[in-house]
Amino acid sequence: MKKVMMIAAIAAALVSCQSKGTQNNRIENEEESIVAIAEDQGSAVIVYEGLLPAADGPGIRYVLSVDSIAPDRESDYMLVMTYLDAEGDGKDRSFTSKGKKQVFQKKVNDKQKTICKLTPDDGDDPVYFVVLNDTTLRLVNDSLQEATSGFNYDIIQVKR
Repeated sequence: MKKVMMIAAIAAALVSCQSKGTQNNRIENEEESIVAIAEDQGSAVIVYEGLLPAADGPGIRYVLSVDSIAPDRESDYMLVMTYLDAEGDGKDRSFTSKGKKQVFQKKVNDKQKTICKLTPDDGDDPVYFVVLNDTTLRLVNDSLQEATSGFNYDIIQVKR
């Protein structure tokens, strides 16, 4: 499983390093690479992706790969965040986080919600998503509050 996640990270990094082509071409190539890797390894990995807002750029491409088989509701994950045009036009910069994914129920604003917590192995702060439905996760802050900006913070399942 670690090989699958490493291959996905390398593929995402290689695709994001390409400086030629339009932003849409970069996104399509990255998506095809991640989906191809997941298909080659069977159905043990679920892949989510989405383009989330960035403060000073066109966006951040999130690609989240998680183990789908986890009887104790904890499994491994790999999150690749690619900041589009971070180092100039067509020059993206990617960061990879690996660790454990936990799923739990929590009451937020008097509503019971399913939370996905990503805890990096390197000691960085956890990343939280609210499970909206079977195929969509929404990035939230550490208080489990959604952004009030109205921007899209959703990542969508692209491969199971």
